[in-house]
Amino acid sequence: MSKDGFNKDGYHKATGTKFNKLGYDQDGFSRNGYDKDGYDKNGIHIATGTLVNTAGLDKDGNYEATGTPFNEEGFGKDGFDKLGYDKDGFNKYGYDKNSFDKDGTHFVTHTLFNTAGFNKDGYHKSTVEKTSKN
Repeated sequence: MSKDGFNKDGYHKATGTKFNKLGYDQDGFSRNGYDKDGYDKNGIHIATGTLVNTAGLDKDGNYEATGTPFNEEGFGKDGFDKLGYDKDGFNKYGYDKNSFDKDGTHFVTHTLFNTAGFNKDGYHKSTVEKTSKN
């Protein structure tokens, strides 16, 4: 029995058929011949009839234009670049490279200033406080 529940003849333990509970065979293809991402055994996508899906990705998750998991702008299919930041400069948790969120709150201090006293724009709190008093 394989780790995904198929025996040597290709029958699934739970369903007694050649398809698992999700409708895929031991090779990951549905009754219609497509995998969970819509590609057939030859890598042709169901929606486009080509080797790439509507987003321009091939069956391996690479962009046709670049041959890599990142598009021409440097972002992957999840919307993040190689360093894990989106087009607005925030990671999947909503923080920028300096640990500030979109509202300027720092991840560690939970204030508008980091541990060194600087805000998201790089101004020290002593400078910011002086200008706001005037």
